[in-house]
Amino acid sequence: MIQFEQLVNAIEGFAPIDGYIDSDSSGVQIKTGTGEIQRVLVCLEINDAVIEEAIKTKADAIVTHHPLIFYPIKSIRDDSVPGRYLIQLIRHGISVYSSHLPFDFCDTGNNAYLAQLLGLDDEIHGFCGNFKEPVTLDEACRITEQALHLPKGYIKVVDGGRKEIRKVGFCTGAGGDMLDDALKAGCDLFVTGDLRLHEAQYAKAMGISVIDAGHYGTEKIFTENFARQLRQALGDGVTVLEAAACTNPYTL
Repeated sequence: MIQFEQLVNAIEGFAPIDGYIDSDSSGVQIKTGTGEIQRVLVCLEINDAVIEEAIKTKADAIVTHHPLIFYPIKSIRDDSVPGRYLIQLIRHGISVYSSHLPFDFCDTGNNAYLAQLLGLDDEIHGFCGNFKEPVTLDEACRITEQALHLPKGYIKVVDGGRKEIRKVGFCTGAGGDMLDDALKAGCDLFVTGDLRLHEAQYAKAMGISVIDAGHYGTEKIFTENFARQLRQALGDGVTVLEAAACTNPYTL
């Protein structure tokens, strides 16, 4: 058993929040209950199924990637989605901590883990790396599907017209605004999620291929990666659970 402050310190040991306080909603979202932590549930984000799982597993805290409270809340009502979630969590004494941008950009966070899963080399400057051998765009699509355990047909693809793919830019979540960075770095392919139509048109016109594996598709890896690091940071005194509840709002 540890205190809630010890949980926060452990998280911020590998995903420091400094520098993101004014630009992100990461950090403590709810502190409730006794403050004693025995079981922690890790998930991409909170929904009704995650809250039900936290209650059933007797979790004292939930750690998410996507913040539950993203924008200022003027009132807490049980007929609104965030209000309903907050009331349930507080009623059951479940605290919440979110690690959003800090875990996107830390050395062992979402983007570093995506590069590892894609098999990109270790010489990663910014958010780009290289396949060990050049591949076709079709092969890059298969690699991405397998690395992220995505069903065939889940990803969307922009063909930039390059016969070989070697250098790859990447940004988990919605990274369309980093297309220019990928172009400047000389990338053949950019892997991200939530690519907007005008961004796809721009990529095609500029001759860079894009794999849009979805916001959920590129960030569901958060749970396994974060949970593993949290277990290492906390040791044997706390049980760290990976949420089984699905947070993908789309029907496959």
